This record gives sequence, C-alpha cells and structure tokens, in this order.
Amino acid sequence: MAVVPRETHDQWSGWVRSNVASPFRKRALKAALGALAAGATPDQAAIAAKQAEDKRANYMATSALVLGVVSAVIALLVGGLAILSILFTFASAAQGRHSRTQSWQAWTGLALALAAVPIFVVAHLLVH
Repeated sequence: MAVVPRETHDQWSGWVRSNVASPFRKRALKAALGALAAGATPDQAAIAAKQAEDKRANYMATSALVLGVVSAVIALLVGGLAILSILFTFASAAQGRHSRTQSWQAWTGLALALAAVPIFVVAHLLVH
C-alpha cells in the first residue's frame, strides 16, 4: 500500500476530528488514508471513513446488547460474574450509542445490564 504525504495525513486528521465521533477517529482516519493510498478520490475517502465509523459503532451497539443479555443471565444464575459483564456493557454502549442504525441495541443492552443488578439482588435473596 502506498503511503500518503504528511500534508495529506494532517489534512485528513483535521477532517476526521471534525466529522467523526471521537471513539472512532483512529479507524476512520486509517480507512480514509488507506483509500487515498489506493487511489480513491477525496469523496471516496470520506465515504470510507464514515463507513469505518458506522461499522465500529454498529459492532459496539450489538456488543452492548449481547453483553447486556449476558449480564442479566449471569446475574440470575451466578451473580458475582455479572459485575465484569456489566462493566463491559457500559464500555460497549458508550461507543455503540453512536451507531446510526443500531443504537437501540446499545441502549437495550445497557438497560438489560442495569436490570441485572436488581435481578441479582432478588435471586440472591431467594437463594439465601
């Protein structure tokens, strides 16, 4: 892959800072510069950057949903391990909420993870 000039890198770094949500800037810049190095037009590079942002946001939204389900199930079954899963859910939801098409998954996963706390308490009280 060809290397882009430093001036181009700096220019696109500024564009990415202005147009891409902070958790996704590194991936977006890499995608834009990769596209430019492959001979893409600036418009195509911008599209590549936004696609990289969307892809990561969608992934993190789905991750939050899955981790939220896991948190709720673990809280119901075991309890203590749910804390780690809940923390990962918060981290995924923080990025996944930026998804244009799947942000609902991040919010649902977060809600499920939060629901895991009272589920754990109730399950723990019923067992003891």
